[in-house]
Amino acid sequence: MKKFILMFSILWSINLYAELFDDAHNEEKYGDAKKAAELYLESCNSENSNACYHLGMLYVEGKGVRQNNKKAGEFFVKACADGNPHACFNLGLIYEDGRAVSKDKKKAAKFYETACDGNSSDGCFSLGQMYARGSFFEQDYKKVVELYGKSCNLENRESCYSLGLMYLEAEGVRQNKITAKEFFGKACDYGDNKGCKKFRLLNDAGI
Repeated sequence: MKKFILMFSILWSINLYAELFDDAHNEEKYGDAKKAAELYLESCNSENSNACYHLGMLYVEGKGVRQNNKKAGEFFVKACADGNPHACFNLGLIYEDGRAVSKDKKKAAKFYETACDGNSSDGCFSLGQMYARGSFFEQDYKKVVELYGKSCNLENRESCYSLGLMYLEAEGVRQNKITAKEFFGKACDYGDNKGCKKFRLLNDAGI
């Protein structure tokens, strides 16, 4: 009997926390960001990593709360530690750009890598950019292709377009216009206008 009561209490709590997050998300969606922030905070304090992440984004954007990158970072840290890859990506941005913290490319790379491992397309793309620029890692185009490829497969249009450019312009890879066209086509499918234009140009050229 005690075991049943315990299980019921756990399930009730899980449903309550899920409802809190859903209510917060609806408030944000339909215009009451201040109420959303309050509900996200309550849900975040109940260990909902998605709520912590969304609350962090409200602080980044200054929606319903006063804009505060430091506060945003605190919620991203909590969400990232609980396995939210989008929060990890945003921590990478904070450290790479030096938003309310000292710039730290090592930490930025670490958070981008964690985000990418969690299938954040933005995390993979940003980590790939660090390898492409040689801004922290030694420039490594093989790694760039690998990371952009994963990001593109996760439907990141910027990654697909960037891969298309690499193959079109022989940047770190052997030129292959057919492969370039394929990546531009994917970028276009995901809503990238530049990808659509490049695809049409190559198609009109008989590629």
